[in-house]
Amino acid sequence: MPVTVQFRGGKRPWKIVESSTGKVKGSSLTKKDADASARARNAATEGK
Repeated sequence: MPVTVQFRGGKRPWKIVESSTGKVKGSSLTKKDADASARARNAATEGK
C-alpha cells in the first residue's frame, strides 16, 4: 500500500495519503518531514 504526500491545509497541512484508497494515514508540518515519513512507510511495505 504505497503512500503519497499531498498538501491539504489545516494545522498540519502535509498529509501522508494511501494511494489506493485516498485515506489520510498521517500528517506533518513540513513537506520535508512528510516526504521522509512517506519514504519510511513505503520502504516498510516493500516485498510484502
